[in-house]
Amino acid sequence: MTIELYKENSYIKECTAQIISVNERFVVFDQTIFYPGGGGQPCDQGTIKQDDEIYKVVKVKKIDGEIIHEIDRPLHDIQQAVIMRIDWSWRFQNMRYHTLLHVISGYLYQHYNASATSSQIEKDYARLELAFSPEIIGKIPFEQLEQSLKKLLAQPYNVHTKTMSRREAEQKEGTIKTIVNLLPASLSEVRIVQIHNIDEQACGGTHVNSTTEIGNFSIIKLQNKGATKRRIKIQLD
Repeated sequence: MTIELYKENSYIKECTAQIISVNERFVVFDQTIFYPGGGGQPCDQGTIKQDDEIYKVVKVKKIDGEIIHEIDRPLHDIQQAVIMRIDWSWRFQNMRYHTLLHVISGYLYQHYNASATSSQIEKDYARLELAFSPEIIGKIPFEQLEQSLKKLLAQPYNVHTKTMSRREAEQKEGTIKTIVNLLPASLSEVRIVQIHNIDEQACGGTHVNSTTEIGNFSIIKLQNKGATKRRIKIQLD
């Protein structure tokens, strides 16, 4: 089982790792700083260094509990340890976007009982889709949402992660219960991301430690995706 160092500390940029298994360009290590993607967040990018050889990490995926690193060519030595380095600018941008998506979904859940149905972080923007009750959607001042979010984030809030049992998570009020029900039945523990009293959610992704690190942002588009659904597109400055 690979130790997922990014879950313990999203700010680790480099580490050493031992090879567990190799299948041509696909490698599993004893530990990794590479996030394999999921929950709308793309996988990390970066390199793996072995002696003087540097290999580009093409893709990282989690398959049947294994984190598989696809590199640009086979390793020259399958016994020797490697040095992992992530593309920090890419990782940090995704951390900022991911945390902001939590803030938006938490704000809209608290004020308008919205349910986030999907999210995706792209290269230059992120999107969030939400469902609202038909009774309330016409009363929501979407044109003031950006201003309301920036007013909320004018104060700094810490972002915490913790692990709880699946049973405990299923008994929590709010949206955690919904997300937990979608997780594999074999998962006995759930990682929770909490942003003050703004949002508390089951999530395996990477986030900043404080909302001050999100920085400035804009809502660049609001789309109708049905009578009770809206898609919000955001862009970091």
